[in-house]
Amino acid sequence: MSDVLAIDPDLFGVGPAAGYDGLAERTAVLDMGAAPMLDTKAKAPLDSFVDMQAMLLEMTKELRERFQRFQSQRVCAERDADLAGDESARKLAQTDAKAAIEAVSLIVRTLEKIDSLQRTLIHERDEADAARGEAEDDEALAAEFERLVEQRVGERLNAAREEWKRETGPCGDAAARAESGP
Repeated sequence: MSDVLAIDPDLFGVGPAAGYDGLAERTAVLDMGAAPMLDTKAKAPLDSFVDMQAMLLEMTKELRERFQRFQSQRVCAERDADLAGDESARKLAQTDAKAAIEAVSLIVRTLEKIDSLQRTLIHERDEADAARGEAEDDEALAAEFERLVEQRVGERLNAAREEWKRETGPCGDAAARAESGP
């Protein structure tokens, strides 16, 4: 009773080797062409906000479907209670209706929580964007300040140079002219 399935390791891109030594085997396969790799998981989105929003939207969709299912179950249970011939069938239908009402109530509270989470996420995202914008505004303001300071320093330096040239005249030092007299 030995029904052993034959597995062809070549299907997986890895040949049977005497042992696995980690990267040495991988580099040997890379030299031949393609390396064997396992795709463990798809990368998550870089933006956790988008990821959280997607999850909350999926949950909302699922809860809406369940909400509709429990609503129809409640309607059917109430109809069955009205049409029940004996007392035990009527009580069973009423119990089913009550359970459906409780499930609908729980779903509504959960949807309210999801809505609250979404609003909180959006508010936090807006605050983060505003803070980032303020930081960019601060950086732009600092750059403009630096530019104005450099411009003002340049103007004062040019004015001081012109004053010095005026004092010294074309022939040199003002102090030397003062000593020689008129």
